[in-house]
Amino acid sequence: MLSVVIPTYNTAEMTLRCVRAIQGADEVIVVDDGSTDDTVDRLSREARVISLEKNRGFAAAANRGVAEARGDLILLLNSDAIVEPDALNAFVAAFENDPKLGVAGAQLLNEDGSKQWSGGRTPTLPWMIGVVSGAGHLLRRVIPKRGLESPRHTDWVSGAAMMFRREAWQPLDERYLFYCQDIDFCLNAQKAGWHVRIVDEARVTHAHGSTIAPGSEMSYDPARMWPDLLTWGRNYYGVSWASRARIVLIAVAALRVAWRKVRFKDATPIVRGLRALRKT
Repeated sequence: MLSVVIPTYNTAEMTLRCVRAIQGADEVIVVDDGSTDDTVDRLSREARVISLEKNRGFAAAANRGVAEARGDLILLLNSDAIVEPDALNAFVAAFENDPKLGVAGAQLLNEDGSKQWSGGRTPTLPWMIGVVSGAGHLLRRVIPKRGLESPRHTDWVSGAAMMFRREAWQPLDERYLFYCQDIDFCLNAQKAGWHVRIVDEARVTHAHGSTIAPGSEMSYDPARMWPDLLTWGRNYYGVSWASRARIVLIAVAALRVAWRKVRFKDATPIVRGLRALRKT
């Protein structure tokens, strides 16, 4: 049995498109995370809706939905994702062909059809510096694009469209603000002996950032991502590593703020990210 779980918060129209694109699932569960729009009313005609009384964040909503799901295979799906018609069949085939496959990610696509980063290796401090500095897209020109190339076995896959076996499931860590739960989950699954991979044929269009940073030129929210990266690093590498990394990332963020103010006059999102890092 295949279940699809979609956490959502104030994205009624987007979630409706997401649900209507799903073909072949045995059940679709929408977990409304305390929305103030008409999500519950509009989606209740299309899927099973679990309504949470207050907003508790993506991880809490996902955990509740998975706990209620009946499937042996479960697809955790962002509300800004559109699953292509044959994607679920491709996912299921991948699990049938590899009994040790515990977690599989989709090949995410941008809305123009180009490939989106769908997973990668275990994050390192240089990688985080690339994210915080904004220079990550430049580094990809000179280093292998490990999130885009084959073979597709990888350390983690994006939680935007992530399928897993019921036996491999461990509840997502609700301490994260929004990001890194997928990295945490996949690495823990590997430790337990499961394979993690991206399924090329499972194609999902992902409006990256439209749920968390709508209208922003950035595809993510620095005030949540940067602290989450540091929190993940503290959990994975230890407190000493995190203390050093915090200093480095704050310095990198401060330099980016200064550059933005000179170049664009407006550095508001970056300033919020810098302040959040200082509090982490």
